[in-house]
Amino acid sequence: MSRPLFLDAATPADVLALLDLERRSFTHPWTEANFREAVADPSRVTALVLREARDASAAERSVLVAYCIYQVVADEMHILDLAVEPDHRRRGLARWLLSYALDQARRRGALRAFLEVRRSNHQALALYRSFGFRVLAERRAYYCEPGEDALVLERSGLSGPFEETGKAP
Repeated sequence: MSRPLFLDAATPADVLALLDLERRSFTHPWTEANFREAVADPSRVTALVLREARDASAAERSVLVAYCIYQVVADEMHILDLAVEPDHRRRGLARWLLSYALDQARRRGALRAFLEVRRSNHQALALYRSFGFRVLAERRAYYCEPGEDALVLERSGLSGPFEETGKAP
């Protein structure tokens, strides 16, 4: 049975859950301080979370299952972090969150979007390419643990349309 999901802004109360998911998703994760900074000033950085509703008898009313953190600077969107709980992957949640974030950044005046991704992260690359991102540059030995190059991706023309915009996850 699938439980309802809802979109929310991350708060300081979410930092430990964000950190936990980050550590299970990436070999070189963000730190607790990175997340505290990301949620500290919503006017500077947008931290979106998808939560799964739990039944009323549960100790927790909801649980964080995905997040997307981005920043809009002038006319540029910088996608800083995106992750989905391992048991919720392959359900379109990253696609929906990315679509929503791109649309919101466009509404705030972003004309282009940028991000870095590991060269070997084929699933993420396929997702970003499906949104029209292209390789702009390469950063040698950008990642550590394990060492790997990063690809800098760009999408120009955030006038849309974005895949699945407006559809609930």
